[in-house]
Amino acid sequence: MHWPGTRFSGLVVCALLSACSGATVDAERSFVGKTWVSTDSSAPLGTLRIFLADGTLVMDSCFETYRLARWKAIDDRRIEWEEDTARIEAEVTQAGSNQLQLRLHLVSEVKEENYRLAEVPFLCPDSR
Repeated sequence: MHWPGTRFSGLVVCALLSACSGATVDAERSFVGKTWVSTDSSAPLGTLRIFLADGTLVMDSCFETYRLARWKAIDDRRIEWEEDTARIEAEVTQAGSNQLQLRLHLVSEVKEENYRLAEVPFLCPDSR
């Protein structure tokens, strides 16, 4: 039997275990170590980001394969990571206890992304 939340649940457990595993990139940042779900209507359903203190970025959605990338702080307001060999630079325009806003500086555009703190429990809807 296929349980719809198995992949997501396993990913969250993996992320939580990794968060406890050691080196800190920048643990003072309020968005680090939390699960953020996109509130953008153009994003795939269940799009999430988890910035772990060890420098791992977990990216996933209900319909895409998850991705692990390295992220790092450039300065107090900017972070970066790599996707498919492209360097993504983002300005953290708001990082509160329940809301995260990023301004991505892409090759051909500037893109705003908005996230809210994930509510637990969360289960991606069945895509059948």
